Amino acid sequence: MRLELNNIFFSYAGQKALRGIHCVFESGKFYGIFGPNGSGKSTLLKIITGELPPQSGSIVPHLPPAQRARFLALVEQETPGRIPLRVREIVSLGRYPWRRQQDNPAAIENALNALALQPLAERPFNHLSGGEKQRVMLARALAQDTELLLLDEPASSLDLKHQITFYCLLQQLTREGKCVVMVSQDLFLAPQYLDQALLLQNGQLAASGIPGDILDAAKIQQVFGCTLPAREFPATSPT
Repeated sequence: MRLELNNIFFSYAGQKALRGIHCVFESGKFYGIFGPNGSGKSTLLKIITGELPPQSGSIVPHLPPAQRARFLALVEQETPGRIPLRVREIVSLGRYPWRRQQDNPAAIENALNALALQPLAERPFNHLSGGEKQRVMLARALAQDTELLLLDEPASSLDLKHQITFYCLLQQLTREGKCVVMVSQDLFLAPQYLDQALLLQNGQLAASGIPGDILDAAKIQQVFGCTLPAREFPATSPT
């Protein structure tokens, strides 16, 4: 799989959100997109999904809506508050794009297992915590079993244990041939699992490449306008 964005421009009411974006996403790689609030990260995902059509530029391949849900799955930043379904039923919705073909029940069970949701499978979604709800939406996307997985701040409600488990899972999916593209503000933990990092600034691609090269102190200062604090902890409790 290869997804290419060529010279993408998009504006909201005359305000430029993306300006000349060119990037390529390939199978077997885990990509992280970083940048300040308002830099165009979520807009870029919406361009990829087809929710927003680019005002100029092109996306290759350009897929009709009927095929898009079999090619890509999206986990949005905001988790739905109330859904009158049980966990297993929501995860099963990931199979909807394949309803006219032979179903794959194993995909549902695999997704539940991957996010440690089997103990919650029969629980009503509305009875779950915020982090548990986010894991359910992630499992639904996994059950969709697409070549491309798009994630908008997917770990924002997860505790540290589940963040690590989740990032390891995404990394494993890319080793199995999928392409994972994640928008994130996690500049500390997430980059350890990525193959490529992209930095957006004012709707433009400020840098892209290996995370260790892209997310250094100088570029963080340039893009975010701040200096990363040194991670030092006191040896003893203050008296």
